[in-house]
Amino acid sequence: MKQTIRARMMGIYDLFLATGAIWFGVQMVLSSSGTIFAEKYPDSWASRLPFDSWVMPGVLAIVIFGLGNILAAVFSFKKRHNSSWYATAIMGAVFFFSLIFQRIILEESYIVNGPFLVLSVIQLCLSGYVFLGYRKGL
Repeated sequence: MKQTIRARMMGIYDLFLATGAIWFGVQMVLSSSGTIFAEKYPDSWASRLPFDSWVMPGVLAIVIFGLGNILAAVFSFKKRHNSSWYATAIMGAVFFFSLIFQRIILEESYIVNGPFLVLSVIQLCLSGYVFLGYRKGL
């Protein structure tokens, strides 16, 4: 029973992250030429980024982080969810390392990097919590 609650809690968190990723991704795609996001990010980043508009990063946010977290949530809501922590751990690691690589490429941090880093660490901790529950047989 406890393990089902843990897995469901992890699934709800995955859905929370998926909703945010899809919302931000759609905002990036719908902003004509990325003007909404261009105003929020420093001009010094433009020369370091491998894209000209925010459309491609928006699509990647929707596909990788949005759909990936939805898939992880589906695994945690399945009847036999004993390996659901794998998908969540993978998504948490992808989120964490994408933020680290962003920091390396841009050579500076932006205000949302800190909270996003915390969200990725929470996701990794939740997957570890579910894993430990299976390992201990609780």
